[in-house]
Amino acid sequence: MQTGAVSSGTAGNIATNAFQTQSMSKDEFLKLLIAQLKYQDPLDPKEGTDFAAQLAQFTSLEQLTNIDSNLKDGLDMNYMLTQAVNNTMAANFVGKQVTSLGNTISLVSGDRPSLDFLLTDYADKISVKIYDEAGNLVRTIQSSGMGAGRQSLEWDGLDDQGQPLPGGNYTFKVEATTAKGETVQVQTLTKGIVSSIRYVDGKAVLIVNGKEINLADVLEIG
Repeated sequence: MQTGAVSSGTAGNIATNAFQTQSMSKDEFLKLLIAQLKYQDPLDPKEGTDFAAQLAQFTSLEQLTNIDSNLKDGLDMNYMLTQAVNNTMAANFVGKQVTSLGNTISLVSGDRPSLDFLLTDYADKISVKIYDEAGNLVRTIQSSGMGAGRQSLEWDGLDDQGQPLPGGNYTFKVEATTAKGETVQVQTLTKGIVSSIRYVDGKAVLIVNGKEINLADVLEIG
């Protein structure tokens, strides 16, 4: 028998066992097949059926690799196309009023902005707290008896002492409870005019009330 030859029982399973027991690239699998042919016993060659099975496995690996590469290229292209479409559409939002997830309010002297929010259930008591840009609590508005769904309260632009507040951007928080004192989940909404578009990491974001808003958070366009 040739020195260094690998027996049929061993050589016949080198590539197959390695392929089945661990993740391999097609190049690694091909190297195993070449090594197997190089060192197998010429007096006891590997059976043709086993070798054909390994070639079939290699072909399948090649096809799966190509499919994976094509899918990745397709996903990358779709992502780039989607980003381009979104960025183009975003430019049309400038000057329009939008409602989105958020908690900012833009106060203009003489206006009475609405404070919009979503309730998950009926609320017996509702408390809305308004903060200035420095984070100071400037006004608390109390209400009661609101059902589940979208609700709003009007703010007269005054502080808790009844004094007019300067125009600018404010934030608000809403707390709601049932008659039994159980907490009702609340989602605050932002309503305002899109003043400009900003691009962050290739993605367009809307500037509303001085805050950045993602396109995915926009609920209404007015």
